[in-house]
Amino acid sequence: MSHNIKNTNDKNVIPKARKGVHATILDWFSKQKAGSLLDVPAGYGHLSARLMEKGFDVIGGEIEPEIYNVPNSKCVYMDLSEKINFPDETFDYVCCVDGLEHVTNPYKAVSELARVLKRGGYAVFSIPNYSNIEKRFKFLFHGYLTEPKTLEDYKNEGSSLYNFHNSPITITLLDLMFKINDLEIVEVLKDKPKKWQTFLYIFYPILALISRLASNKPDDDITLRNDILFGGNIAIFILRKK
Repeated sequence: MSHNIKNTNDKNVIPKARKGVHATILDWFSKQKAGSLLDVPAGYGHLSARLMEKGFDVIGGEIEPEIYNVPNSKCVYMDLSEKINFPDETFDYVCCVDGLEHVTNPYKAVSELARVLKRGGYAVFSIPNYSNIEKRFKFLFHGYLTEPKTLEDYKNEGSSLYNFHNSPITITLLDLMFKINDLEIVEVLKDKPKKWQTFLYIFYPILALISRLASNKPDDDITLRNDILFGGNIAIFILRKK
């Protein structure tokens, strides 16, 4: 697998993720010891470039490696629905920003990212938070988790599913994917505060009661975590591989 190395201006290295997501992730990484890191999907390379500035040895992975614009940096073709072409326990960190919802097989993606992560290493995943209280009300009234797309939209995007949120993953399924692959949640960060959601806190006792009455709900119901229920549009999971 060949590396795609480019020399371009930094103005071309812009984030594809929501504003605030990269800032939050970079703040967390600023407190960590530098090491080897896989950033996939790397997009234009904004996060990769900032992490390299912090001393991390970064390899980017991207299904469209030609869009990667980081000078003197490595980017390899990578489809997260397929096997990652690296040996087991290669990286100290893996970072998947706004990626899982775009792949057709998120179970495979999490499995492969966990496989190439060293024991004791950290994984960072960001994903739309469909379980915050605002999204719950939107689903109640609209009946869908993510904005519907038409066949025409699909064709306009080059008939490529990875350009869409084609796998809207709920928090409970995501938690299962993590547990299957020995990834334990260390903390959940938010992309930005949504202070007005505190006005909806009056509904928390009702949600907690419903959870307790549900026979199949665990005692530590992840959907009732404060950092999920009153989290931002994006949930940023910091995980450690056991």
